[in-house]
Amino acid sequence: MSKHRIDALTDGIFAVAMTLLVIELKFPPGPHFATHAELIQGLVHLIPKFIGWIVSFLVLAMFWWGHHRAFNLVRHVDGRLVTLNVIFLGFASLVPFASSLTGEYARALTSQVVYAATIFCVAIFAQLIWRYIFRHPELCARPMTAAELAGARVRTFMLMAVCAISVAIAIVIPGAGNMAFMFMGLAGVAGRRAEARAEAHTPTTAPTE
Repeated sequence: MSKHRIDALTDGIFAVAMTLLVIELKFPPGPHFATHAELIQGLVHLIPKFIGWIVSFLVLAMFWWGHHRAFNLVRHVDGRLVTLNVIFLGFASLVPFASSLTGEYARALTSQVVYAATIFCVAIFAQLIWRYIFRHPELCARPMTAAELAGARVRTFMLMAVCAISVAIAIVIPGAGNMAFMFMGLAGVAGRRAEARAEAHTPTTAPTE
């Protein structure tokens, strides 16, 4: 099957999910700020939600970029790749809910666990998509290289590790779990290095299943 409708669905869901994140950045209905100090205090109360918006927007942007890189190689899709992609998008669409949970209940460990688990599941299916495309070069305009797969694996595994670290931080310092995601920028650097190392030491293609 043509990949174009998968591309359109993916772009649409990511666009909606990334837009929904900003909805949480609003004052609760009802209060009127009589003074400048009261307005500042109201903005301070929005800081956890603002941090959640930044983190979640960047996480979704990373996953969208990774998906775009993988599907840039794809010419056709089959039923299994469509299924993996739909599950991946399903978890991605949960990110705004999980983000709002951590923004509203920043100090609750349960909210951090839900958020980390959601991102963890998105990362798992992102990796499964990369691996499936690598193992099925007949779907591609050109086969995915082992080096490209290695880079994607490092990026997703590092993001999974950050999810686990965020929960550990939330246990020790309630409300600070999302600060672990500032390390996700290292995933891109590590991924590029892993890709460069793999280029010289692994085959450029994998055998088909």
